[in-house]
Formats: sequence, structure tokens, C-alpha cells
Amino acid sequence: MQPMKNILIAIFSLLSASLASAQTDIYIRGAGKLFPIALPQLCLQVGDSAASREIPRIIARDLELSGYFEVLNPGSYVETPGKCAGPDGFAYSDWSVIGAEGLVRGVITATSQGTLTAQLYLHDVQKQRIVFGKEYEGDESQVPRIAHKFANEIMRFFTGKAGIFGTQISFSSRIGRFKEIFVMDMDGSNVRQLTDEKSLALSASWDRSGKSLIYTSYRRRMPDLFTLDIASRRSRQITTGSDLEIGARFSHDGTKLLTSVSQSQDSDIVLINSQGQVVRRLTSQNGAIDVSPDWSPDDSKVVFCSNRSGGPQIYVMDASGANAHRISFVSSSYCTSPRWAPEGDKIAFVCRADSGFQIFVTDPQGANPLQLTSVGDNEDPDWSPDGRYLVFATTFGKRQGFSLALMRSDGSNMKQLTSARGGDYQPSWGPVIP
Repeated sequence: MQPMKNILIAIFSLLSASLASAQTDIYIRGAGKLFPIALPQLCLQVGDSAASREIPRIIARDLELSGYFEVLNPGSYVETPGKCAGPDGFAYSDWSVIGAEGLVRGVITATSQGTLTAQLYLHDVQKQRIVFGKEYEGDESQVPRIAHKFANEIMRFFTGKAGIFGTQISFSSRIGRFKEIFVMDMDGSNVRQLTDEKSLALSASWDRSGKSLIYTSYRRRMPDLFTLDIASRRSRQITTGSDLEIGARFSHDGTKLLTSVSQSQDSDIVLINSQGQVVRRLTSQNGAIDVSPDWSPDDSKVVFCSNRSGGPQIYVMDASGANAHRISFVSSSYCTSPRWAPEGDKIAFVCRADSGFQIFVTDPQGANPLQLTSVGDNEDPDWSPDGRYLVFATTFGKRQGFSLALMRSDGSNMKQLTSARGGDYQPSWGPVIP
């Protein structure tokens, strides 16, 4: 075997085109019906590796987070853990008897050099056949990526759209009296601290490559924008001067940035370039507070928060700054933190309601608003790259500090991701990286 580069390589589909075409026979379940799936320990055929246990564990966590699957308790499994019998050398009745309809099996082959091959198969237990398989090569450090990639294929098979497992979420976390920028995998694992400024590092968001963040830092006692390279953790200051910049969002073509600039009692939405120079002012200096801008998926419109008509509400305008109009029509005098869904069909935002702050969604015209949360305080929503989930900061009704949580776009299947002592805030969901 040739030495592996430090990237994951998906080698090939293990099945013929005729077997792969059988995927069309699998149905997508209706709302609220979970697909029961079993994820036993894999066969470790050669060598020594924890992958035979870790891959099923990670896939199980992914599928539980998805809200589409019921992962069956391993304690109910009849088959011996780690059984090595080939892709067809087992009894489907061992799995149908416990109610499994989907089954993941596989074989791990490890070498003394730390590389491994993983052959993974998804079985339809009811029809007693393999529906697809994949082979991956990598090293031990890439076991999570292998698991996430196969989980994404499972999601594609059952829902028609690949999953977003393996993506990353950035956030701000309190450390004593400071806040620093962190990043983690979307399942809450692999948490890493990116800044150590001993200041306030806030409002991070991703560039479209997923390689860097833009965030606001008070390291010089005034809020300025900085970019941060994820791999090297090196930062570069973008804005300087007396203006106060809180948060920024890259355009989808990566050439422009939206931010809000504050002077005295006025705050406006402006367009800046990568050097921090103002290209265009999108809202006028009329004494109103205009903040929290975000792009529509085609960069043609901007959603933002403004108090121009009294209390803060959510508005949409053209990317030129024209035709601003309100879209938050719920029973609240205080709404903020809008985020446009990647499919363009929804906008999430936060309003004061039910004795706290709650997350709502609406369409871009302001019709059909829907309240997703109702307990405690829930703030700073951001969409997953596929638009099926929201990550947000929440007290879970405890009112004793914020954690990050994930839920489906209809408010169902809420799952806690973090539990930091100081509190976690302002999550931003990174893009899918092939």
C-alpha cells in the first residue's frame, strides 16, 4: 500500500450499477416516522484499530442528530459484536427480530503503519439485500471523516439529499471575563480554541471555502473586524479607526462583506471589501440602529434588524439598499438576529416572546411565520448548509447560562451540543467541504 496523504480518499462504490439502482426501491418515511437502524461493531479483519467500534459509534451519533432515524440499542443485538462473516455471511433474521429495517456492517483492515481500509455496507433487512457499499482509505486520524462520509451517504439514500455530517460550527465561549472563538464538529465533538486574545472575540462567520472566519475583536479596546485562518490560527486586522464594527458576513461569491458600522447613536449597514474599505453604504444615517445584516443565497437582497419604526424588527432590502420593507409580523415588539436559509425560502430570527427570547422562521415576504421554541431564552440561530437544521444558543429553560443546541427547521428533534461552564454563544455553521 502506498503512503496515505493526510486526506480522506473515497475509493469506489463496492456494488455493481444494477445493485446501486436498487436504491430507488427504498421509500422516504413520512413526517414523524423514524427509520429503525442497527449499527453493530464492525469486523476487524487484520491489524489493531479502534475504528471497528468508533465508526459505528460516530455514525449512530450523526443519525440520532438527524432526526430521521431510531438507532437501536446495541444491548438488544443478537449477533456477536465484531462478527467477521463477509457482507452476506450473517442471518437477516437476527436483525429483523429486534425491529431493524436498516443495518450497517463492514470490515476494517489496519496496517502497522497506522493506515486502514474500511469497507462499509448498508443493508435493507426487510428485503434481505445490500443496497449500497463504499470503501475508504486513510489513517487513524481520519476515522471520524470516514464515519461522517458514510453517514452522509445513508442520509442521501433515505432522504434524497446528502447529510452535512463532518461540517464545523464556530462559536464564542466565555472564559472568565473574556470571550474567545472556538470551533467544533457539528455533532459537538472535536472542540478547539482558535483565539487566545484575553479580550472579547465575538460574532464569527465563515468564508465560503470553510478555511477562515471573520470576527469582531476588542483586543485594541475598540471593536474591529479580523480574519482568522483556521489551520494556522493567525489573524489579520481588516478595519481600523473610530467606527465600531460588530460582525460581518461574506457574500456567496466571496468578494464582498456586509457589516454594521456605528457612530454615536447611529448604526448603518455597509458593504466593505476585503481590505476593510467601505464600498457602499446601504442604509442612511437617519439616527436609526440598523444591524445584523445577512445575504440572500443569490446575494441580491439583504435581511437586517432595524429600529427605524420603533422597536427593533426584521427588514429585507435590495443589495443596493433600495426597497427596504419589514417582514417580521409576529406578536412581539422586539425582533433581531436574522439569518437567511441557504435554499432562500426561509428567514430565521429571534423575538421576545413567552417570557424569553424565542426563534421564529418566516418566508422572505413575511408570510407564514412559525415559532420554533417556547421555553427559556433561545438566541443567535444559524442554518446548516442544507437548510434542514438550525444551530442556536439556548438556556434550555434553566436560565443558568447558554449552551449550543441543534434542531430541525420545523423546531423538532432538539439536541444539546455543548455544556461549557462559562456559556457558549453566537454559533456560525460552516460550509460543506468535499
